[in-house]
Amino acid sequence: MIAKLWRYAYGGAKIMALKSYLLSPDDYHYLLRARNLEDLVGYLRTTAYGPTLSGWDWHRSDAEAELSRRLYGNLAQVFLKVRRGLKPRESRFLDLLVYRLVAENLKVVLRALNLRLDPDRAAARLLPLADLSTLVFPAMLRQESIPRLVDSLAHTVWGPPLAKGLSRFEREANLFPLEMSLDLFVYASLWQGLQGLSRADRRIAAGILGALIDITNITWTGRFRDLYNFPPEETYQYLLEAGSFVRPGARHDLAFAADTGEMILRLPRAGYRELLQGAGDRAEVETRLRQHWMATLAKSLARPPFQIGLPITFLFFKELELDNLITLITGMLLDLPSERVAPWLWRRAAGGGHV
Repeated sequence: MIAKLWRYAYGGAKIMALKSYLLSPDDYHYLLRARNLEDLVGYLRTTAYGPTLSGWDWHRSDAEAELSRRLYGNLAQVFLKVRRGLKPRESRFLDLLVYRLVAENLKVVLRALNLRLDPDRAAARLLPLADLSTLVFPAMLRQESIPRLVDSLAHTVWGPPLAKGLSRFEREANLFPLEMSLDLFVYASLWQGLQGLSRADRRIAAGILGALIDITNITWTGRFRDLYNFPPEETYQYLLEAGSFVRPGARHDLAFAADTGEMILRLPRAGYRELLQGAGDRAEVETRLRQHWMATLAKSLARPPFQIGLPITFLFFKELELDNLITLITGMLLDLPSERVAPWLWRRAAGGGHV
């Protein structure tokens, strides 16, 4: 216990202070009842997001892209504060979480090169990760082609996964294999990175990441089957070898299920079968999985603060809060009623949990 206190006393206190700036249930109550975008943004400027939204003009044609840049710039600064409060071992593990954001920027670059978009216009879609990654994304947008981009990244950790998907991209002229190669690499890196943690922290982090990976595998399977009509053999190739699906047999059972009902019956853990029992379609499955993810994070946040689960959980909550703000503001820009927007929000309940 003394060792945990030493490793997490300063970082834990810093994160608990940052956690107090997350939006409260009362904040969401007001935001969902804002009469217009001016009211909504005006209220947000009275919160910790005031400096982030200062000067943001929602009348501009690139208002949504600018909003995303500002919010993810805020996330980058929060991440740096969390990382500075941790010891090197734990800090290195948190660096792997940044891979998810780096992969999103690489997808922006791939799409821009594939569509031959103007580099300056495409750069407006990049997340501001200069403080979190050594990659120079604006320069990548000026590569002549996707193969040249992949060659330029050969010396980085991103080179091998992109090279793996390149031949299929060149045969099919489809970005999907390249983007999936990035996603598979990100999750594999996170799962393998658990080995660098202490035994106690490894168990806690594996519980959080395992839930995320399980949810991702189940969600991807439903979408690949129902939306994209992938054959089971192809779905199997894209499933994550981690969490409850480390065994090939578990991934095979998931990929080869004929429909939602059979997929639920074939899930490797009784907890997931009970959670999803009676779900009639993919949408209901995803709704219940969202609730399960929030319950997992809330349970982790309720633990004593002297462990790796606190920074991991806080950063996930922070990222989901940004997703909420983008959803709220986009809904207002589209003149959607709050009743249509509210179900898509990740919201904290009065007791500190989330719904």
